[in-house]
Amino acid sequence: MLEIGAMDLGLLMAESELATEVMVTLAASPKIAEFMRRAPRQAEQLRRRLHKRSELLGDEIRHKPVPPTLEREYRAYQQHRTLPLAELVEQLPQLQLMLEQSSAFAGEARHLIRQLLEQPGPGRQQLLFERWRMSLVGALLKLQQDIAEAEREKLRQEIEDQLLANRTLADALDPHQTAAGGLWDLAQGKWHRRSLDLVRQYAKLLQKEPLLSEIADKLGRSEQSLRQHESPLPPVEVREMKAVQSDEVPDDLVGIHPAGDLLRMLPSEAAMLGDEDLEDEFYRRYLERRLLSYQSRGVLPRHRVVLERPQAGGQQLRERGPFIVCVDTSGSMGGYPEECAKALFLALLKHTLSEQRPCYLMLFSTSVATLAIRPDTGLDQAERFLSMSFHGGTDLVPCLEQALTRLADPEFRRADVLVISDFIAQSLPHVLLDKMNAQRREQTRFHAVALSRHAKGALLRVFDNSWLLDCGLRGRLIRRWQR
Repeated sequence: MLEIGAMDLGLLMAESELATEVMVTLAASPKIAEFMRRAPRQAEQLRRRLHKRSELLGDEIRHKPVPPTLEREYRAYQQHRTLPLAELVEQLPQLQLMLEQSSAFAGEARHLIRQLLEQPGPGRQQLLFERWRMSLVGALLKLQQDIAEAEREKLRQEIEDQLLANRTLADALDPHQTAAGGLWDLAQGKWHRRSLDLVRQYAKLLQKEPLLSEIADKLGRSEQSLRQHESPLPPVEVREMKAVQSDEVPDDLVGIHPAGDLLRMLPSEAAMLGDEDLEDEFYRRYLERRLLSYQSRGVLPRHRVVLERPQAGGQQLRERGPFIVCVDTSGSMGGYPEECAKALFLALLKHTLSEQRPCYLMLFSTSVATLAIRPDTGLDQAERFLSMSFHGGTDLVPCLEQALTRLADPEFRRADVLVISDFIAQSLPHVLLDKMNAQRREQTRFHAVALSRHAKGALLRVFDNSWLLDCGLRGRLIRRWQR
């Protein structure tokens, strides 16, 4: 089966330029352009995304099969254009009959074939095939444009859905814009309207229970290494790499500008070479570097020397590892504790994404289920958790054992383990406590959030940090009275 790319080569077309123009048009749409203006950091991510989709669209157009009728016409064009004049004249009636069946060129071909039959000559022969070629180019261009427009509309809807989700998440979880772009990552994917309603619901709960937001803020910050009480060390010179924006790097497409680069000029500029009246204008604009061209921008590494003051003891701030969030889904957690657990998870998810720290959700009752929460693949799992109901019994030991097993993986080095439960459970065995202490020596920290005033104090003392939020009616009434 003939592909567009093969037919394209025969007609000297460039589908990559069409894909690029479609993405440039998409980036210039009002909603997307306004968002890119207001959020430069997210705009860079979006430009890279459009650039990648442009490359994929070019490949898709290139390998898309040509419709059978257009394929037959193209093969007939290739077959007849090389025939001698006398042989071509003999086959003109059959050729006209074939074109009459499905070709948009049939009307014009009827007139040109009649002239060629009346007065055969190389000039009329050349005119017939030149006009036929132009008709094929137009049909192919329309086919490419239809594919490109369908992809543009699909991507436009996808981005606008993400803009809506981003605005909803920002209004609900980050009204003061402190997430540094993490909510844009969180907004990508398939957020259904019901899920966004749940986000608003749990955002209201975070306002109602400020302790949950405080816990998420404390856990979300990158922690500092332990310091020794020593005098400050003098500044030292540090040689570091700095990213510098440059128009010489063809990385991201950022717009259109006048230039003298023939490799990046718009197809409309090259069209002037086909017109004798405009050819001189083309050369003049080329010499003046005023040809409309695609403007690209990328990043070049540059070395620079900066003064940096070490922290006390010579230790620097270090980034923390991923989060392992263990949520008790037993029946005793149903109702208001369940809502608080989901609200805390959502608040924590904002911080993990803004710091680029993976979040692994472990749901436990009598068994353990693990969900990886990532911006690109895990949002459906997050939605599933926000929509689920809690039931079953409580068994904390299997969950902590599985968390310790994961901590042995280098990917989970320096992870923070957070357990959200009512902590109405049995004491932990000494073997498990010894394993937790061994992980503490590897800079792992264990945190607990108890959602019941009946939580066992001895069990909470096992953790490095613990918070108590009484989700019973008594505790909720006390907090409301205090407010």
